Amino acid sequence: MRKRERTSERRHGVGSRESSVPSEIRRGKRVVRLSNLDKPYWPDERITKGDLLRYYRDVAPAILPHIRDRPFTMKRYPDGWQGKPFFRKDVTNYAPAWFKRVTVSVMSREAPQQRRTIEVPVVNDELALLWMVNTGCIECHTWYSRIDKLERPDRVIFDLDPSDDVGFAETAQVALLVKQALDALELASFPKTSGALGLHVLVPIERRHTYDDTRRFATEVARAIAGTHSDVATTEWSKAKRRGVLIDASQNAQGKTIASVYSVRPMPRATVSTPLHWDEVNETLDPSTYTMEAVLDRLNRYGDLHDGVLKTKQRLGPALRALES
Repeated sequence: MRKRERTSERRHGVGSRESSVPSEIRRGKRVVRLSNLDKPYWPDERITKGDLLRYYRDVAPAILPHIRDRPFTMKRYPDGWQGKPFFRKDVTNYAPAWFKRVTVSVMSREAPQQRRTIEVPVVNDELALLWMVNTGCIECHTWYSRIDKLERPDRVIFDLDPSDDVGFAETAQVALLVKQALDALELASFPKTSGALGLHVLVPIERRHTYDDTRRFATEVARAIAGTHSDVATTEWSKAKRRGVLIDASQNAQGKTIASVYSVRPMPRATVSTPLHWDEVNETLDPSTYTMEAVLDRLNRYGDLHDGVLKTKQRLGPALRALES
């Protein structure tokens, strides 16, 4: 166990690449018991729950800096990716006592709606990550802000969602249009596959702006692109009316979440939300190739391509003024 702890803390986190995970992992007095390791999670691909846990153990050093100190949304798939998922937002009396959590205020869905306080989990280390995956969380969904400043996001998200009438080549084309607009505003941006059907473009910012600021900024950029490239880009929400690739700015809101970079998604082949070089975003890009094993190999070769997301701090003020002038 001591040897495994040392190897799993390597910088880019491919870990020891052992074929299995133990049924019990200890970190001091903390213990996580892993269960049902042979349970099929992707039956067609013969990927088990143990395989998923092994991936997250190996990728932990790379993913943890991106999800650390952020509210984490539990979406559990106890019967695998094709099973019926369910949310658990409140971990009061559920997560172990050692598990970090943050108190947030939410509105109930039941009528009449009422505001209540819940404890949301925060995944800050490998043991917490493996506990979360062991409960059936295939994905790692987190807020855009950290727990010390919940109202101040540190990124803007452009969520690119293709309609049924276009392919992934058009999605890559729209991503490049987003990059072109951001370059003109002198803002660095970082692309990644969503792990599902689309692409995400992240713009890291200083934690001085509100969610209203980030949503207004993303909306203005999306409208400008859709206005000049209506043949491929849209801001139309209605799926019945939508044509082309939706540039979704509405995701920039407090309480909204995004699948973290390196998160596995409940999709065929267990594809992963994968960081990209901008020169990889072209008509040949195929997100289905980014499987767990492929992503670990990329980490070995390139390191964390989204390391810049964690280090880059940009102001939105000048860009907002330029867009609104």
